[in-house]
Amino acid sequence: MKSIIPILALLASAVPGGAAIIITEVMSSSLHPSGGSNNGDWFEITNTGSSAVDLTGWTWDDSSRTPGSSNFGSLTVLGAGQSAVICEEPIGSESTWLSDWGITGVIVSNIGGSSFQGLGAGGDEVNIYDASQTLVTRATFGSATGGASFEWNTAGTSLGTSVIGENGAFRAASDGIGGAGQDVGSPGFALVPEPGTTGLALAAGLVALARRNRRG
Repeated sequence: MKSIIPILALLASAVPGGAAIIITEVMSSSLHPSGGSNNGDWFEITNTGSSAVDLTGWTWDDSSRTPGSSNFGSLTVLGAGQSAVICEEPIGSESTWLSDWGITGVIVSNIGGSSFQGLGAGGDEVNIYDASQTLVTRATFGSATGGASFEWNTAGTSLGTSVIGENGAFRAASDGIGGAGQDVGSPGFALVPEPGTTGLALAAGLVALARRNRRG
């Protein structure tokens, strides 16, 4: 039994938890034409907790990992279970961005290109810091497939890149300049893992590590 205790602690530290705010989607390589109203980078955050989170003073950055680099624009509070999209598009163009994607009822905060830390198509990070400049959550991703977002569920498990019809992903309605949409994602609609998934994964990991420990 003594050998199981440190194993449990190790697994628990690896399971996403603690912070209620996590990153659940990143678009780092839009295929929409330059000059369109929805061709910039964006990412989605989700409040997985049971109460609202005050984002006043919170900031984010890419792989340079510098607190204070970018803010969340007009987004100051994220309710329990809510998701919000942070975009590189000009401030005030939120309704156009939503229309181009063909969605409604989604929280969007456009913060403008000069205030947005560009997300590298060849691989990058999104790091979120609270008002005390403490790292809350991080998402790291590799080379993007053009026009497809990276997805994570609300347990923090990577789902790879978006595919139409999988995990709620769909194609944008417009490319922002009057043509058909090219980008695929599920902005504003974070995927909740199936009941028991996290527990089953933890149990399986415990068994595997316990066996390894006995062999050693």
